[in-house]
Amino acid sequence: MEELKRVVSVPFKKTLSASLSEKDFEYSLAFDLKWFSPKIASKVREKALEEGLLSLKAGALVPCFNVESIRLPHAFKPSENFLENQKSSGGKTQVKEEISFEQVLEFISADSGINRQKLVSEINSMQDRLSYLVDIRIVALIVAKKFGCDIEAIFGKVARSVLSISF
Repeated sequence: MEELKRVVSVPFKKTLSASLSEKDFEYSLAFDLKWFSPKIASKVREKALEEGLLSLKAGALVPCFNVESIRLPHAFKPSENFLENQKSSGGKTQVKEEISFEQVLEFISADSGINRQKLVSEINSMQDRLSYLVDIRIVALIVAKKFGCDIEAIFGKVARSVLSISF
């Protein structure tokens, strides 16, 4: 967890900011620091949210710890198997994956390039047509397909989260 805390603190230290958008946080890890691929940077964000190191407030990521108290070794870079180390600390007891509507929306917006307002409008419209009988995350995936978005990367996670099943 200590290495995760260090990794999470760097984008905030680098920008001298108390909050960052999810996109800016991931961009910093993937492109500014060149530590991870964009996909892994997204997983780091998810893990930090899951572990309570970050919280999402008004659409921005806010650290839940004092960033300034984190000391980084000179030329700090996370280990190669950084995420595997994080997973092993929790054991295999955590089976259920949760993915929020906000996370699904962010993924679709990033993948399709369509702004969030338009997506939310389309999702709400379809949700209304479906009489609110379908989970909003599933409706979001339907709208994503409508716009030609490749949902393969999050489909399984949404299905596991909504249906509580594994494939």
